[in-house]
Amino acid sequence: KNLGVPDARELQEQKAAHECLTTLVQECKKLFNIPTTMMSKCRFSYIEQGDPVPLEEFNRRSSEDDQLAYHNFVDTAIQGLLKESRDKFKGWVSVSSVPTDVDLSYKKVTDGHLLRLWRCSTEVDGPPFAALECVKDERHVWDEDLVKWRSIEKLDSQTEVFQYTQSSMAPHPARDFCVLRSWRKDLPKGTCALVSTSIEHPEAELNGAIQGVVLASHYLIEPCGSGKSRVTHISRIDMRGRTPEWYKKVYSYNCVNQMERIRDSLKQSTDGPESVV
Repeated sequence: KNLGVPDARELQEQKAAHECLTTLVQECKKLFNIPTTMMSKCRFSYIEQGDPVPLEEFNRRSSEDDQLAYHNFVDTAIQGLLKESRDKFKGWVSVSSVPTDVDLSYKKVTDGHLLRLWRCSTEVDGPPFAALECVKDERHVWDEDLVKWRSIEKLDSQTEVFQYTQSSMAPHPARDFCVLRSWRKDLPKGTCALVSTSIEHPEAELNGAIQGVVLASHYLIEPCGSGKSRVTHISRIDMRGRTPEWYKKVYSYNCVNQMERIRDSLKQSTDGPESVV
């Protein structure tokens, strides 16, 4: 036998292995799908499945107070943010290994979904309304992964259906998000807020991207004196296709990096030529 030259049997085994691998790649969507018959036997809530709520659900009126459901969602989310701030975010577990001036912490939520709720916070230059405008309207400045974005539908003067797409490192596909988001500039003590969650909308086309799910992405922006504000971002986003370990080791630090870019973009916008007096 010649060294380094495979014999006929080895060649056949290599060919068979190559054909098996090729089939796995070509038929991956069929091989790793869960049968719909099996899924239909499971009774999941929206939060357990992590599926977006259809817009129709948010447009229904409550039998108790005759408010549209999305008004109740927005009010509940904002009041929750204000309460967390009043309670000084009691019960959150601080992550001290972050080498930055951005505070990072998390909380486990017992609602059936495995993902943690993450919180990061830092001081930025400028008043709360300026920071709100940066977060809401200038995502293309501080989100390096943003590919495209658009407002699909205005629900009222402070609420809209917003769609955006983020790129992923090759060969992973882009991720698309369609959210209902609402903002307030008139909260007590000059505080501003922006809350959002994923919804289904008939005009939100994926165009080859994976649909990510924003379970929560809420910003609370409070004045802290000397022309500065404190921005707190509470997020829980299902990127789809990521492991729980990835969320602990990567997602949390992505949140920190994003907050740093928001802070830096606000610093650039407030910096300017000194006036001569």
